[in-house]
Amino acid sequence: QDLTQAEIAMLFMLSDSCSLFLAGDTAQSVVEGVAFRFSEVRSVAFHLGVCVPDKPMILNLNFRWHSGILDLASAVLSKLFFLFPGAASKLPADEGLYKGPWPALLHMSAQQLGASLQHKSGLVVLTHEESRDGLQHVCGAQCLVLGIREAKGLEFPQVAIVDFF
Repeated sequence: QDLTQAEIAMLFMLSDSCSLFLAGDTAQSVVEGVAFRFSEVRSVAFHLGVCVPDKPMILNLNFRWHSGILDLASAVLSKLFFLFPGAASKLPADEGLYKGPWPALLHMSAQQLGASLQHKSGLVVLTHEESRDGLQHVCGAQCLVLGIREAKGLEFPQVAIVDFF
């Protein structure tokens, strides 16, 4: 989902399109200038004369995250779809294979966060790239502070997301 149309075209041209498998989630694109849509893949395939299935297969049983995380993500996405109807293709909500609690939602300043994390090692803090260095200074060396894009695809046991919206 973080590929441009040119990169998708290159994949089609470098592979046997009958055996090429592409997966994406329109609500997970984090690369600036890329707004993934399944219709873009179809458009590229059409222009290259490549055959694609009539309808993409939709997978909504999630083996990676428990239902609490998925329910929170679904709530955030429903607000996104309400405020920005064309921002992403609306797909059925993912279902978790396992039950679990919602993540904790806290409202605090960066200084309050830094004070509460003084003795917390192993926590990964995610923020926008332009805020990373300042937040690393506030949180101290015991926390790893990453930008949203550089943390994409990685998994951590404990995460704090700061100033995401």
